[in-house]
Amino acid sequence: MYTPRGFEAVATPYGDALMRQDVLPLPALEPHPGNVAYLDTETTGLSGGAGTYVFAAAIARPIDCGLRLAQLFLPNPGMEPALLAALQDELAPAIGLATFNGGSFDLPVLRTRWVMARMNGELDHPRHVDLLTLVRSLYRHRMEQCNLRTVEERLLGYEREDPVSGALAPEVYFDYLQAGYSPNLESILEHNRLDVISLVHLHSLLMRRLQGADGAMDAADWLALGRHRFRRGARADGWRALRNAAGFSSGDAAATAGLWISRRLVRRGSIAGADRLLKRMEEHFSEDLRVALARARLLEWRRRDPHRALTVVEDAQRRFPEAAAELEPRRERLERKVLRRGGGRESFQTSIPD
Repeated sequence: MYTPRGFEAVATPYGDALMRQDVLPLPALEPHPGNVAYLDTETTGLSGGAGTYVFAAAIARPIDCGLRLAQLFLPNPGMEPALLAALQDELAPAIGLATFNGGSFDLPVLRTRWVMARMNGELDHPRHVDLLTLVRSLYRHRMEQCNLRTVEERLLGYEREDPVSGALAPEVYFDYLQAGYSPNLESILEHNRLDVISLVHLHSLLMRRLQGADGAMDAADWLALGRHRFRRGARADGWRALRNAAGFSSGDAAATAGLWISRRLVRRGSIAGADRLLKRMEEHFSEDLRVALARARLLEWRRRDPHRALTVVEDAQRRFPEAAAELEPRRERLERKVLRRGGGRESFQTSIPD
């Protein structure tokens, strides 16, 4: 049976595994992700399940002299325990593990294979970060798709032409098992290596964005970062990112960030602060109906000031004639509140100062 180019046998407690080892030059990364292992697998099926084998796995890890790239290959299913043992040994020196959709696919498949191969204990790996999750959080507003090919082209500025699509990997491997050779196997293995190298550069780019150190960030980028930070519990970083987004003088994302901040201020009990913010936003985002409605709602329900809320709604009807009919029920309700409270709009005075 044909052995792919560059692979050699390495001893494991479960027999020999086929491994190719290389050290590649690595350009300076800023920031440097540190001692992280990057993993990408090729499998016999794209939907997982107990019958899906991992027939190739590439592990990249930055080291002092460059990038260590180890790739494992399964020449026949009987050598699976050795492949899994060698894989765990490659992950062991790292303090972190990064994949692209590995939380949903690669790691579950590997855990299943570990059990099916009757390995001792459990598959042990460092703390995991799924780069696909970060890409979706930070860049979904910029990309119609978040697959690795699109990410390479749009974020890394890297376009490659694979002679064989990765979707054909199972078919290529089965041809290899049947005939002992497949002309496309080398292309699939190279595809696997290139995928994992891309993850190293992608991780550094995402870390720079998470630190807010990307000088090209606009309001939409800061808004995405702020939302992500809040979801992860990093409230201080989330506030900073949202304030940066709201600091832009125009745009839907800047207005959305300002509204987000105003809601947070209300939840914290700072009604006056939210009122001042929304009043300033009305000046900067005069064409955004959401801002006017948010201030009217704040005045009506939080500050108990239907008179001023009515003024805001009437002004919105003048500025947004296309929404005038939609706003009419709210205007009528506010008028009734004003009359009940003060007997007339002119005589009503709020008890809460500005």
